[in-house]
Amino acid sequence: MPSDTFQYKRLGEILVDFGYLDQIDIDLAVSIQKTEKKQLGQILVEKGLVSWNDIAQALSKQYDLPFMDSIAELEISSETLSIINKQMAERWRVIPFGLDGANRLKVLIDMVGNLSVLKRDIQFLTSHEPSFFIISKPNLDLLFKEYFGRSIDAVEELKHVIAEKEKSIQEDAKSITVTSEGASKQKDDEQTPIIRVVNEMIMQAIREDASDIHIEPHDKKVRVRYRIDGMLRKVAEYPTNLHSSVISRIKILSKLDISERRIPQDGKFYMKDEKEQFDFRVSMLPTVYGEKAVLRLLKMSQSTKHLHELGVSDYNLNRMNYLLDIPYGIILLTGPTGSGKSTTLVGILNQLKDVSRNIVTVEDPVEYSIEGITQCQIHPEIGLTFARYLRAILRQDPDIIMVGEIRDKETAQLAVEASMTGHLVLSTLHTNTAGAAVSRLLNLGIEPDLLGVSLLGVVGQRLVRVLCDHCKRIVPFKHDEFLDIARKIAPNVSLENETERVGCQECRKVGYRGRTAIHEVLIVDKKIRHLMNENAPERMIERMAHTTGMRTMYEDGVEKALHGLTTFEEIKRVAIGD
Repeated sequence: MPSDTFQYKRLGEILVDFGYLDQIDIDLAVSIQKTEKKQLGQILVEKGLVSWNDIAQALSKQYDLPFMDSIAELEISSETLSIINKQMAERWRVIPFGLDGANRLKVLIDMVGNLSVLKRDIQFLTSHEPSFFIISKPNLDLLFKEYFGRSIDAVEELKHVIAEKEKSIQEDAKSITVTSEGASKQKDDEQTPIIRVVNEMIMQAIREDASDIHIEPHDKKVRVRYRIDGMLRKVAEYPTNLHSSVISRIKILSKLDISERRIPQDGKFYMKDEKEQFDFRVSMLPTVYGEKAVLRLLKMSQSTKHLHELGVSDYNLNRMNYLLDIPYGIILLTGPTGSGKSTTLVGILNQLKDVSRNIVTVEDPVEYSIEGITQCQIHPEIGLTFARYLRAILRQDPDIIMVGEIRDKETAQLAVEASMTGHLVLSTLHTNTAGAAVSRLLNLGIEPDLLGVSLLGVVGQRLVRVLCDHCKRIVPFKHDEFLDIARKIAPNVSLENETERVGCQECRKVGYRGRTAIHEVLIVDKKIRHLMNENAPERMIERMAHTTGMRTMYEDGVEKALHGLTTFEEIKRVAIGD
């Protein structure tokens, strides 16, 4: 830490002193500053004269402060963040990130103004002497977004209204009305702290493009995590004595029983912003420390996309279209939970829907509302199962039937019978590969000869993360283990270079932003039917499908990596190569 009498210098002087720029560059930037009214550092970076890292390193040298180059491994606890509140952190542009052995507060800064005043104010506010670390401006901005931007703004305020009893929660509930669709509206202009906390959780998840919100009670804290691009990330914590109020608020939104805490409950609500409508599927699960809530976010704009808009490779799209042109039979989609099967089914239905076709779906739950299609929701608690609905649908003169999932022999048998009486049946199975779907149906008790006649094909899929367009970079090809597959599936693609992830503010330092699907499309032909009749193992069926044109998900992923959409590391993580 420099002394309070350390000689202050302007940024331009520091950069010249340490050889990052010459005086001509500074004079040019100063002349631009007079007209553009921007900070000098901003102008220097925009003109490509220096980087933000150069500026931070120069300040580090001038003021003898540690320079923090990487923030990838930096984890800051909520207790440390709370030492300086968000408003003061933004005013001073500082982020506390820990205490050293002498109980000094370690603080990140990106610019050096009057350090002695900043030191005095922080010490007065926190009772800790600050120890400053220099960091680049983009990295500090990223951390603000990571920790303060994602924090629950009302948590500090809520600490002063802890321990409200059930009566208080009920009174809080009376200040809200819930529309018939489940959207919340305030009667009064001023929201209660509980409502602000839940709203901030939800809106931040929308801003971060999260697919799920996990609210998990533990012994001393409640942890909030978002699933972003398939990976869970911790975003906040709050005290356990706030949890019942937060859960009650979510239950009110979802039309659930706030007095019932012993059994699981499921509900839903929706929210709109200027550009998008979001449906939220809510699941409540009793645990030893209280109820865990998981909210799944569904973008309604996904319900209008066609198959060709979902990132399917040209090769697999042609194979899928071949199957969809057949007027009757069964087409299955396979993959684990969260692999995008429902989104692909929606794309298929949007492609198939036509005024001349009667398309009926039975789902659990109905995730996307599709215009022009009859959609049904099962209710097992009253005996309205997939099988019972399927029987009723067959009396509704359908052309195409979509069954959300084949779970048992009865549903599978009815789907086979429907496909053999002139209907195209679409459904899903939870299996790891396309070939495994055949074995699963046989294990459910479907006769091999009937399955061979009715099953048209199986589409297996997984989701892989897409490289961030803002920071990905081209490097020399280094994954030699992929060379043979690459030459086979993409002989015209150059193998001199590949694309790798870097990490930036736009992608939250991970190098990926968004996801796309990789597929394998198994088409049932005479050779596959023969193996099915012989009750051959799934591995043999997969080998035969591969020899007759099926690309595995692994191969489809390699092609996407060759075209710079994802990385070979991501394909190895998600798909298992032969």
